[in-house]
Amino acid sequence: MAEIQGIVMRTYGERCEIKVDKNASELNHLPKNLDCWNPIGAKVGDIVGAEYRSMDGTKAKVIMYSFPAFGLLAGAFFGYAQAKFFDKEPLWFIIGGIVLFEIVSISYARMFKRDAIREGIQPVTYEIHVEEMVIDTGK
Repeated sequence: MAEIQGIVMRTYGERCEIKVDKNASELNHLPKNLDCWNPIGAKVGDIVGAEYRSMDGTKAKVIMYSFPAFGLLAGAFFGYAQAKFFDKEPLWFIIGGIVLFEIVSISYARMFKRDAIREGIQPVTYEIHVEEMVIDTGK
């Protein structure tokens, strides 16, 4: 896969926007800014390497449909723990936890569907370029 190099302009959640350095990148016809998945946790101002990665459709669908199911379970456990902490009736706390976690998990699943399933490939950052340090020994 060809490498794309750029500088991180902003981060939001698991994603980042990089300003592509077209001279240092191996691909042609790249956009000025590229929205990428950021599994390496690059910060604003980091120079990163990115590449396009393909996603298996079956695997992507399993992941996409499992988000709401895990959100349901996590919301129920969260609501039950909150009810125990406040020593209250757990039903409304469980319902509230489920609603909260379902909103988050469904929005994440929609974003994942947009990037992984519809497009088939997605840009992903995979390394942070560190400039060489020069240490002056004073000699």
